[in-house]
Amino acid sequence: MENKFTIGANVSRKGFVWFADQLIEEKKKTGHLGLVRVYQSSLKSLILFVGNTWIPFHILNHEFIRDYVEWLENRGISRNTVHFYLRNIRAIYNRAQSLGCISSRKNPFEGFSFTPQPTVKRSLSKNKLRKILDLNLVFGTPVALTRDMFMFSFYSCGMGYADMAYLRHSNIHENMIRYQRVKTKREVVIFLESPMLHLIDRYRREDSDYVWPILLDDASLEENYQRYRSGLTAYNRNLARIGEKLDIQGLSSYVARHTWATVARNNLMPTAIISTCLGHASERTTQIYLDSFNSSLIRRINKKVIEL
Repeated sequence: MENKFTIGANVSRKGFVWFADQLIEEKKKTGHLGLVRVYQSSLKSLILFVGNTWIPFHILNHEFIRDYVEWLENRGISRNTVHFYLRNIRAIYNRAQSLGCISSRKNPFEGFSFTPQPTVKRSLSKNKLRKILDLNLVFGTPVALTRDMFMFSFYSCGMGYADMAYLRHSNIHENMIRYQRVKTKREVVIFLESPMLHLIDRYRREDSDYVWPILLDDASLEENYQRYRSGLTAYNRNLARIGEKLDIQGLSSYVARHTWATVARNNLMPTAIISTCLGHASERTTQIYLDSFNSSLIRRINKKVIEL
């Protein structure tokens, strides 16, 4: 779909922001709503730096990018966020260049780092996981939903929030869950264990194919994306509340994922299996895993990992 993106005459005279807006609209049409969000936030930052929406292509040179980075850093923006903005602006710039909007061949981003710093990985002990599991919460409340999704994430080999939100009953076949990760588009297959089945049945609705009450079957792609974003915000907010109640610091949507990976590693699960279950592995690594490991081994180890 992206190759069909077209531009009108005199685009180079209309400037970078105009081109970025056209690209954002195209991404909306093709359903790339995650890119829409990150492009919009990065563009907003760039406009704030310049002071207006008129940014001609010719001023996007190395000195301009250097001043922009310095401006971000002086505002106390974290290094990872600076890299995030730069990557998105570079992606838009490269798209404009590929379509002939920019005549200069000199790369204004040369010499700038785009590699994010590794974040601190937080994992929980099984004792703290049991405290979360045993917390007395009223079914049907937002906090109870958050707790149940957090535990499901741990049980399901660290399934991410987006993948849980978009998970359908049609992804479940007999004793397996087969889904495509929202972030990487890689297929992940996991065994359906009894704690997961219990939660799936608890939230089953006759009028919806979605496992969790986040998205709506009859909503548009954009409407469901907004529901996912607001749901993620509420999820992290409620996790913080649970953390305060149980004196568990740094409780967020990533913790269940990191905890599963850490416990799996401590139970001597091979790295190739962990990567595949998390949906991080390349196709080559996945194939190596399929050829080298027996599926019953994976299930036995995960049963041990999630046993509380």
